[in-house]
Order: sequence, then structure tokens, then C-alpha cells
Amino acid sequence: MSIYPNLFIPGAAKSGTSSLHDLLDCHPDICMSVVKEPVFWNSPSFNNAKRMAWYSSLFTDPDAKILGESTTSYMYYPEFIATVRKQFKHTPSFIFILRNPIDRCYSHYWYMKGRKQEVRSFKDSVLEDLNSTFENYGNLPNNYYHFGLYGKWIKRFYEAFGSSQIKIITLEQLATDRVATMNDCFHFLGLSSLNELPDIKSNATKKLKYPKLFHFINKTATGKYRYTKIAKYLISRQRIDGIKKRLKNMSLFKGGNPITYPELSEKDRIWLRSLYLEDVKLLKELTKTDYFEWTDFNS
Repeated sequence: MSIYPNLFIPGAAKSGTSSLHDLLDCHPDICMSVVKEPVFWNSPSFNNAKRMAWYSSLFTDPDAKILGESTTSYMYYPEFIATVRKQFKHTPSFIFILRNPIDRCYSHYWYMKGRKQEVRSFKDSVLEDLNSTFENYGNLPNNYYHFGLYGKWIKRFYEAFGSSQIKIITLEQLATDRVATMNDCFHFLGLSSLNELPDIKSNATKKLKYPKLFHFINKTATGKYRYTKIAKYLISRQRIDGIKKRLKNMSLFKGGNPITYPELSEKDRIWLRSLYLEDVKLLKELTKTDYFEWTDFNS
């Protein structure tokens, strides 16, 4: 049986998508994928029978009213929108959880620092991203600036699917009133309210234990090294995904301490505000929302 979800959480990265995914899964009428980010619909792999079987197996209750998954790269890949429009008989719903782009950018930087995948200063890393041409999520995991251009990315979804299929919430709203914010999402999906929800904080930014070993195994399995590229042809994508999932959950690498990082300086905060100001204006016009909780953009 092939499963086509009727709900996607396409982003934004480092804005609470993991927590939103887990909170949605608390509703009895919702089944979210057991792998939070299957990264399935932005490549031709959906035409592969084995891959489709694997993807369908991620939904443990296929009869649920809402079947959803949360791959943040869908927000940026143009192939995702084209595939959904072509392959889905019914237009799915989309819930975006956004975060003040200044805080998202800074959090993303420290997330990569915790994974030992960033050695540059914060400003140098943002400037390099700012001056680069955005290609796609897979090739450029350090898109600190580009990932926060919400207006630019979400505009494509509005143009392709219409505003009635799109719901926008913010991490700040979720943190302030979790139950009310989630019930707003449930109502958008045509579901009943819940009186209470667990206090879920998923995917907190932590220091990765044994980062060199983690990245060596991960890159070897996925053929990222010159001498292991043959692995991409000898090992199925399903097997590689399984390796990556088990690697992520191995106790050897888990349990790192939460990262404590310095507060963003006022000077850098003002600088980032200037970079995002026009896009936030576009987002406000597009969604007809003030985002009053983002005080940097409401003064």
C-alpha cells in the first residue's frame, strides 16, 4: 500500500519542528511518521517501489484521519512543490512553525558548532552564506541566513496551493501557550481540541559526543568520502537511511550536554535585523499577520 500524507511540516529548520511533530502525534486522529524527516518527496525516489514501501511503513496507523511528516528541506526544494502538485490527488495541508529569524539564525549556528561542523566566527559564517548562491538543503547545511528567508520560501507555497491549505504558527506562540497554539492547529485540520498536552521539547541543541567518529561513520556509509563513493551504488537508500537512524540513536553518541552559548550582541542583532527586514515585511503581507512576538521587527 502506498501512503500519500495529507499533512506536511516543511519548516522552518531550528524553529521547533521536532516539538511540533511530537505534539501533533499526541492527537488520537493524527499519525505522524516514526521517522520525523524521511526526506522522501524532493527526489525521484518516490517512483521506486521499495522506497515507497519503506516510506509507507513509517505511518503506524494508516487509517488515521491525518497522516503527516516533517521534513524541513521541503521548504526550500522547488522539486517538492512540483512533485506534490503532480503526484497527489488531493492537496495536503501545510503547517509552518517559524521563529524570529534572528534567533533562528543564531541557534542554527550554535547547533552546527555543537556538531563540530562549524569553525568560523558567527559573523563570518553568515556573511559567507549571505554572499553565496543558495542551491539546496542537502549541499549547503550551513545556510544560516538563507533558511530564515521565510517570506521568500513560503510565497511559493501560497502561489502553488492557496492560503486555505497553509497554517502559520511561531515557536514563540508555542512556548507561551502550548495548548492553545496546538488546538489552533487541530482546528485547522478539522479535528477536536485537547484539554492538555505534554511539555515536549524535542531536538534541543546539544554537544555531540565523539563528533569525529560520528561524522566518519555517517560519511562512510553515505559515500561522502572519495574512497567510499561506491557505497552509494552498493547499498540501497533504505539501508543507508537505516544506518543513519541507528547511528543517531546509538547511546555512544547520545547524552551530550546542552550547549550554553553567549547571548547575541546588540550590535549583531541590529545587523541581522537589517538583513531580514524586507523579507519579514514580505511575510507579514503574505500571511496578513503582524508577528508581534518578534519585537525586533515591530518597533
